[in-house]
Amino acid sequence: MIEHNKGRRLRLTAGAAALVVALTALTACSAGSGEQAPTAAPAASSAPATEAPTAETPSAAPASDPLVLEASAPVSVQIPTIGLDASLIHTGIREDGALEVPPGEEGSPGSWYDGSPTPGERGASVLLGQVNSTTDDSGVFYDLPRLVEGDEVRVTREDGSVAVFEVYSMETFAKDSFPTRAVYYPVADAELRLITCHKGEDSSSPYPNNYVVFARLVGSA
Repeated sequence: MIEHNKGRRLRLTAGAAALVVALTALTACSAGSGEQAPTAAPAASSAPATEAPTAETPSAAPASDPLVLEASAPVSVQIPTIGLDASLIHTGIREDGALEVPPGEEGSPGSWYDGSPTPGERGASVLLGQVNSTTDDSGVFYDLPRLVEGDEVRVTREDGSVAVFEVYSMETFAKDSFPTRAVYYPVADAELRLITCHKGEDSSSPYPNNYVVFARLVGSA
């Protein structure tokens, strides 16, 4: 399990009004070689936490009475339509300022970025996962592009509750034009982002893009 320093956690909640971590694309993707590309370093931003997402990226309509849960760290994620049931580790920001990503070995779990709200809390909770293992197409988020609007994503939490999300958008973004604000910045409701790498056409890189699933909290169990 990747170690993380909870003392350095910066929670991207809707009430944050000062420094916000502007995270960039997920750039480390297993490609069969066992090597990991360096991750992109986060950059500090003085933009207000209430700044709206960019116009070209999806955003959920705010609810009049948002459903939110108390904080509780995630333990696992389940997506019934693609047969996914995977454990989650916690990853954060490395000492060099880069975004830490989950490992790519066979059977590796996904991760929750611990600088984001816990799944079900107000804000955008972020889960990361590899598309491939180091040996074949068996990465935890390999089948993420099969999701469609309305699919259910369930996150089991340490307190025994399950946060239930509904997918409302799926987008592919080039890593060099990743919509940081729309993906990572605070939102009014409890939402979820699932992020992995994505193949491109006519590119020298096997994974020039990121695939992002946007989901909103619709209930708990």
